[in-house]
Amino acid sequence: MQAFDQQNNRWRFARRTWFLFIVVYFSMLMIDFTSSDELYPHFVYILFRPYTNFWNWLVPWTGKNILRLRYPITITPNGSGDTTYNYVLQLLWMVLAMLIAIVWSLADRKRLSYNQLRYWIRIVLRYYLALTLFVYGFDKIIKLQFPFPGLYRLTESYGDSSPMGLAWTFLGYSKGYNFFTGGAEVLAGCLLFFKRTTLFGALVAMTVMCNVVAMNFAYDIPVKIFSTNLLVLSGWLAWYDIHRIINVFFLNKPAPSAQLGMPLQTRWKKILQTSLKIAAIGFAFFATLGSAIKASKEYGDALPNPFLYGIYDTQVFVNKTDTLPPLATDSLRWKRAIINYEGYIRIIIQNDSIRRMSFKADTINKTLAFTALNDSTDRFTFRYRMPDKDHLLLEGSIHSDSISILLKRYDLNKFRLVNRGFNWINEEPFNR
Repeated sequence: MQAFDQQNNRWRFARRTWFLFIVVYFSMLMIDFTSSDELYPHFVYILFRPYTNFWNWLVPWTGKNILRLRYPITITPNGSGDTTYNYVLQLLWMVLAMLIAIVWSLADRKRLSYNQLRYWIRIVLRYYLALTLFVYGFDKIIKLQFPFPGLYRLTESYGDSSPMGLAWTFLGYSKGYNFFTGGAEVLAGCLLFFKRTTLFGALVAMTVMCNVVAMNFAYDIPVKIFSTNLLVLSGWLAWYDIHRIINVFFLNKPAPSAQLGMPLQTRWKKILQTSLKIAAIGFAFFATLGSAIKASKEYGDALPNPFLYGIYDTQVFVNKTDTLPPLATDSLRWKRAIINYEGYIRIIIQNDSIRRMSFKADTINKTLAFTALNDSTDRFTFRYRMPDKDHLLLEGSIHSDSISILLKRYDLNKFRLVNRGFNWINEEPFNR
């Protein structure tokens, strides 16, 4: 790296201010604890709760009193990172970062440069970006972020899916593609941990994040703000070597080697830095890969199938003593029942309306107690038995009417998306 041998080169005011803006802005990004997702250990979020509460007050106040939004900001960041809260927060970060940078630069105008601060902030930002890439990378490798399309998705038409749902189906289908994209993110993270490979790691991270940002914008995936921040951060890390990049790729000139000397001179400081580096890398692997493996038991492709898992088509539906035919206008007769997640069932009525319900199974008394998700007073209980492995018989009552339903489990291998698989040889395109 350059730097400590160029301490006497005075930075211009614009350069100083822009660098300090970067420092403050990305510091705010690193210590953003407003999201429900937790990147760091939980106790860190507890320690920074007053800081988070400050933003939780300032953001809605700004939206109401400064921006004069037509609606109050009541939704904080959740599974979506593109809420109104997030956009106002980004605006506040940029404004405050610029104000702090200008004041800081003016107050510290006697300082020649910020070479040492740049050296250390690059290390911190490298590790932060690496940790974040590990989180997303291992989630893809272990198939947590994009699991194989579930039973609900398999039974829905393309036209009923959202752009994000379509993207999730596309990405979730292939284990190989998940391993490829997740592996690229993990590779970039590993390269960023070391000074000698930082430039390569930043360029790989830029490539990966360009694809992620494009997906987020093209398929309306609500991580547009955060992914763009990571892309900009990757670019800033690579910009450090912009002259070397231009020489090699555009001017066909030799590029001087990067000066990577450690600024610490005493032996104990070097040992301390190396120890901290090992600890940081160890934490990054443990906190991301370890948590991903643990989470695989709770969701994702590794999650065991729940009790009565499957798609069940109605063969016989008896209301009292009447066997109901499968009329498209019938609002009582079940057309199909889908059990994809533990304790939840989706019932498709003959007129294509949907009832989403939870259920509790009593395997001793052979009963299923159903409760509608949108109305806790809508309840009924069925006795169940399985005459064979492919049939499910439900008997009970709904609103005082005795009901008997015989359902047949649908063979999932009949779905083309399930049975097609990978083929080395395709005599003709199999585009269906």
